[in-house]
Amino acid sequence: MKLAYPMLWSQPLHKADRDQAVSTAAALVRRGHEVTLLLPRLAADGPVDSAMLRDYFDVTGDFETVQIPVRWAGPPALPSLWWLRKALKSPQVRGADVLFSRIPAMLAAGGASPVPFVTDHYRPWPDDLPVLRPLIRRTARLPRCLGILTHSEFAADSYRACGVPDEKLLVAHNGAELGRFALPLDRVEARRALGLAPDRPTVVYAGRINPRKGLDQVLAMADLRPEIAFVLVGSEGEGEIEQAARTRANLHVFGWQGPRTLAPYLFAADVLVVPPSSAPLERFGNCVLPIKLFAYFAAGRPILAPMARDTEGFLHQRENALLVAPDDPQAAAAALDELLGDGALAGRLAEAARREAQELSWDRRAERIEAFLNERLARITAASA
Repeated sequence: MKLAYPMLWSQPLHKADRDQAVSTAAALVRRGHEVTLLLPRLAADGPVDSAMLRDYFDVTGDFETVQIPVRWAGPPALPSLWWLRKALKSPQVRGADVLFSRIPAMLAAGGASPVPFVTDHYRPWPDDLPVLRPLIRRTARLPRCLGILTHSEFAADSYRACGVPDEKLLVAHNGAELGRFALPLDRVEARRALGLAPDRPTVVYAGRINPRKGLDQVLAMADLRPEIAFVLVGSEGEGEIEQAARTRANLHVFGWQGPRTLAPYLFAADVLVVPPSSAPLERFGNCVLPIKLFAYFAAGRPILAPMARDTEGFLHQRENALLVAPDDPQAAAAALDELLGDGALAGRLAEAARREAQELSWDRRAERIEAFLNERLARITAASA
């Protein structure tokens, strides 16, 4: 199958959407498909090729990369529509079997695609922008629309309620590259390598470090448990959280880690934490089933996370995680005490996460997408016969 995959970004950066897109493309190539990434090339952009992307994101898979000169591109609606219009006219799209895209504008402008298309989204756009529901419903019902992929049941419910037919919806969870976690370090070895106290209980967060991620709750937990080391991995500068961390002796901040170097930080943890805050989803709408969870699972450490709508059906209380009410640092600290004090519970949760990670790889995601596309394309062929 030949897939054309236009991106909204022109250069590789440390952002989850770019990691997700390239990892998905590489996994589809490993399934035997031909994938061409289409990148807008703005006037100030340098060259980007497949080798650069494979190295930057640490993936294997022989996808092609084509830069298309354009004056205007980016996430806002008008630039993305401008870029999408140009990409749809490209020979790479016109010669593809399927247009694969995670550009939100496809939900409204998909009818302009010259080939069958599928869109991949983590956001519940019908709920985020209700005014677009009629456009999304109309686009989804086009014969040329193969379907909508979502990263969570939470997002899928939004499209379903909007009127997208069930047969055109696939929940395709993101994944992790399991090979990066194939040779685990024990906690003491990992901590020594990172310059952390080897015998001190350690909680690790990995991801973007800014107030939008609910890290105020982790700061509050650190204040309540000064005997525990809290490690934040993912700093890209000197922001509000970094400044607050400097005033706390038990908080350690490390810079952003690329795919090759993240694993030791996760292995150093007694507990991996998703900030127990409602703000990322309810206030900012930017953490719909955070991609960090898949690396957490692969690391095989117990997970502490908030009860949240986007993780329902994925994180299960006392089965693969310990869940707490959001925005209650006292409750979160008590749950942390339980995990650190109950080795049997921590071990059971860690083993469940490690086991479930085998079904949460990028290759498994590509396999599910492939089956969905084959089934949808077969329906189109049968309908036109």
